[in-house]
Amino acid sequence: MQLQLSMAVADRLHETLLVRGEPLGVAEAACLLVAAPSCPAPLCRCVLDALVRDDHRFCLVEDSRGISLRHWEVPDPDLAEIAFVALDLETTGARPGRSKITEIGAVRIEGFREVAHFNTLVNPMRPIPPMITQITGITQEMVADAPRIDEVIPGLLDFLKGAIVVAHNAAFDVGFLNYELRRLKGRQLGGGAIDTLPLARALAPGLPNYRLGTVANALGAPVGACHRALADAQAACHVFVTLVGRLQEQGMTRLSEVRSFANPHSRTAVDKLRLTRDIPWKPGAYHFLDKEGHILYVGKADRLRERVRSHFVANATPTRKVRQAIRLVEHISWDETHTSLEAVVREQELILQHRPPCNFYGSRPENYTYVKVANSKLGLHLVTTTRGPRPFREDGEGEGRRQGGSMLLGPFRGRARLSSAIDLLCKIYPIRRCPRHPDGRPCVRGIARRCLAPCTGDPEVKAGHDALVTTIVDWLAGSEGFLTPYPQEKVDELTWALSQQRRYEEAQRTRDAWDDLLSIRKSYASLVEARALCFASLWPLDNGDGPELRMNLVWGGRLAHQVSLTRGELRQGFETALAALDDTDFRPLVRSSAPYLVAVPQHELDMLLAVRRWFLEADKPVTVMLDTKGGDDSQTLFERWQNQLQIGAQNLL
Repeated sequence: MQLQLSMAVADRLHETLLVRGEPLGVAEAACLLVAAPSCPAPLCRCVLDALVRDDHRFCLVEDSRGISLRHWEVPDPDLAEIAFVALDLETTGARPGRSKITEIGAVRIEGFREVAHFNTLVNPMRPIPPMITQITGITQEMVADAPRIDEVIPGLLDFLKGAIVVAHNAAFDVGFLNYELRRLKGRQLGGGAIDTLPLARALAPGLPNYRLGTVANALGAPVGACHRALADAQAACHVFVTLVGRLQEQGMTRLSEVRSFANPHSRTAVDKLRLTRDIPWKPGAYHFLDKEGHILYVGKADRLRERVRSHFVANATPTRKVRQAIRLVEHISWDETHTSLEAVVREQELILQHRPPCNFYGSRPENYTYVKVANSKLGLHLVTTTRGPRPFREDGEGEGRRQGGSMLLGPFRGRARLSSAIDLLCKIYPIRRCPRHPDGRPCVRGIARRCLAPCTGDPEVKAGHDALVTTIVDWLAGSEGFLTPYPQEKVDELTWALSQQRRYEEAQRTRDAWDDLLSIRKSYASLVEARALCFASLWPLDNGDGPELRMNLVWGGRLAHQVSLTRGELRQGFETALAALDDTDFRPLVRSSAPYLVAVPQHELDMLLAVRRWFLEADKPVTVMLDTKGGDDSQTLFERWQNQLQIGAQNLL
C-alpha cells in the first residue's frame, strides 16, 4: 500500500507533540493525520510507518505503540557520529517557483570525510536567461537532454537519507529544494539545515565579504567556488569541516551546540519548552517572568501545561506583546485552581495586581473612560471622563438619576473611540457641546440652528433639549424605538453632504466615527449583560475520600463564593453560600423595559467581561441560573435556588 502524507498534516502533528510534551498513542496520532474520528488498526500502523519513513522529525516508541519526536528519544549526538550532506544548487533565478533548478551538486560527509558525490544537470523546462548562463556557464543545450526535477528527486532523497543538510546561505538552496518537494511529494526536508554563512562570519572575522568563494579561498579549500553545483558543494564541505573543527577546539562537540552557535535565535522559543517541564494539566493562571523576576505576562488555561507550551510553538502566538514576553521569559510560575472559571478570575486579579507590560487588556484600567451626562442650569451635556461619582450606583429604572443629577455609563476601553462617538452625536443632533456661561444669546451653533441653544434660558427650549439628550442616552443604552430620525439616517445624510462638497476625508472620518459609535453601543450592551449575570456552576471533583463537588457562585457578574463540598454537606453548603447574598441588594439586577444604566469601577470592567466571555464560550458543567424575575421575596427566591442547586448536584454526582 502506497501512502503519501502532506507536509501540512505532518507539521500539525509536530506542533501537537510539542504542545503535549509527550508521545501520542498510535490511534490518536493516526486519526490526527488522516483527519478522521477513528482509524482501523492496520491503517494506523501504515500511516505512522509512512510518516516516520519520510519525515525524520518523528520516531516510533515502545514497540511501535506510540509516536514521538526523534530529538526526545535520541540523545544529542556527537558531531563525529552524524552524516552531513553539503548541498548546492544552480537555478534560473532567485525566486522558487518562478525560477527553476538547473543543476544539483551534493557531497556526503561521514566522520568529517567526503564519502560520496551526487551531481546532475536538471532540465528546468523553461529558457535559461543569458545572464544566468554568463554566471554559471550552463546553457540551454547542456540541459536539453537532462532529467526533469521529478526524475532527479528520488535519487537525491536517497542520497540525503539520514543526513543533515549543510549549505552556504542555506535559505536559498533549501528554499528551492523544499518548493519542489512540496509540489511533488507534499513534504519538505526535516531536521533543519546548517548554514555555513553565519558560522563563517563568527569564526572567520575580517574577510572583505562572505561569499562562498571568498570564504573557501580564505580557508584553503582545494576546490574553489565557481558557480557550478558540485564544485560549490565541495567548497561548502571544506568550509563546514574547517569551521566545525574550530568549534571543537572551543569545546563544542554536539549537534545542538553547533545549531545554537550558527543561529542563536532560530530555536529560542522551542528551546524554552524546558521551562514548562513541571507544569500540571490542571486549570489555573500562569505568569511569564524575566531574569529579574518581574512578571511580563499573565494568562489562564483550562489545562495549564498544554496552553503554556502552545506559546512556544511556531505560529501559535500571533500577538506582538506575547511574542515579546516569550523572547524575554526566563521562568514560569503558576497558580492552580479547581475550575476554569476560578482560573479566569485569578488571571484578572493577577493582571490588576502586577500590571504586566505584555498583557493587552487590564494592566491600565485607570485609562478607561465613561460617558457622563452632566446636568447644569444650561441643560444636559454629553462629555467623556475618567472619573465618576462615588460611590458607583446602578439604577434599574434609571429615573431617579435622570431627575436628580448626572448620569454615568461605562467605563469603556479606548478613549479616542469614545470621544469620536460622542463628537458624532453632537454633530448629527442639535445638542449642546460647549461649557458656555448663560448670557441670553445663542452661540454660533445656535444661530446656525445646529444646536437647540438651551443656554438662552428659555425653559421650554431647555426641556426639549434635555429630553433629546435623554433619548440619545437611552438609545446608547440599548433602546431602539425612541430616537427619530435614527442615527444611521443622520450619518448617511451628513456623509452624502460632505461627499457632494468633495470633502471626502471628512466623510470617511464620519463613517469611522459611526463605526466607533456602534462599537460603544455594543460594548455597553456586553457590560450590561455581564453585570446582570447571576448563576452557580457545579463541578465534580476527583479527590478520593475528599470533597466531591466544587461550586462557583456568580452574583452580578462577580465570583461571590467558591466552595468544595462532600455529598453529605451539600444542603448546608448551598444554604451558607446563598445566605451570603442575603445582605446583597439584588433587586437592582432585575431587568426592566427601561434602559438599564450601569456604571462600575474601572478596575472591575475586565473582570466582568472575562466572566461573561467564560459564560458564553467555555465548556461548562452543571449551571443553575439564579433568576431574580418575579415578585417573590428574598426568602422564597433563596429556597427556589437551593432546590435547583440540589437537583443539579444530584444530576452531576
